[in-house]
Formats: sequence, structure tokens, C-alpha cells
Amino acid sequence: MAREIGIGLLGVGWIGRLHTVAYRRVNDHYSECEAVPRFVIAADDVASRAEFARGRLGYEQVTSDWREVLAHAEVEAVSITAPNFMHREMAIAAAEAGKHFWGEKPLGRFPRETVEIAAAAEAAGVRTIVGLNYRHPPAVQYARQLIASGELGEITRYRGCFLGDY
Repeated sequence: MAREIGIGLLGVGWIGRLHTVAYRRVNDHYSECEAVPRFVIAADDVASRAEFARGRLGYEQVTSDWREVLAHAEVEAVSITAPNFMHREMAIAAAEAGKHFWGEKPLGRFPRETVEIAAAAEAAGVRTIVGLNYRHPPAVQYARQLIASGELGEITRYRGCFLGDY
């Protein structure tokens, strides 16, 4: 039987919406996964975006204060998709609250911030991931395979472009 994982969202902009869709699709792509997301609470300081999280994305509760998400007892993991300048404070607070987090890039604006976030996560024993969207699509993996095999010769430079239908 699948176990529910309480999800919190910090920032309901475009990337926050994409994170929510990704959580919904986990079991489509990883059928062996024994967890299902439960969208507990989302935070955004713009009321219309917060209400979008409730009405369209399916979050049970919304707030304008991201700290309420981290304080919520039923939230186990959060997505940090707020503006970049907020990532450090949110990530460290999430770690200190014992919440696993998926942070959108860049997690830290400077190497020092990234080190601080990593140290907080390690001290708290929480799992983290940074959203690097184009690492695993089939086209990228195929290009990686071609380059690694040497089939294309010695590659000294590569430039790629993606066409997104969004």
C-alpha cells in the first residue's frame, strides 16, 4: 500500500506549478515507487497565486507566510521555488525544521550560500535535491551515450538547445 508524503510548496509561480505536476507524475514514471504525494499547504505572498494553488493545483491549505509551511506537522518535504534571493533562508529553515527539500536552481546565489545550505541539510539529516531539469530526458542521455562511446570522435565543444512546448 502506498504511503502518503505531505508536500509543502514555497512559491506558486511557474516553477512551483511545474514541481507540483512533477510530484503528480512520479508514479507514472516510477511505478515501483511506494509513495504518493499529498499536497498539504502552499505559500505565496500574492493572494491570487496562493488561491491558484488551492483551486487548481490541489493544495489543501494556502498561506502568505512560507514559515507556516515549514511549521506544518503534516509536511514532510517542501519545494523551494520562490525567487532566488530567498532560497538560502528557506532552505536552511527547511533543514532546521526537519523537512526534506527540492530546491530550484540556483540553491545558493554564491558558493558560500550553497555551502551553508549543504551544511544545514547535513546537520539535520534531511534529503535534498536541486532542480536541474535537463539531465535525464532521452535525447540528453542519448547524446551522452554517443559522446562517451567515442562514436562521434573527440568532442571538444558542445552546444545544445531544447524546444519546450510550454
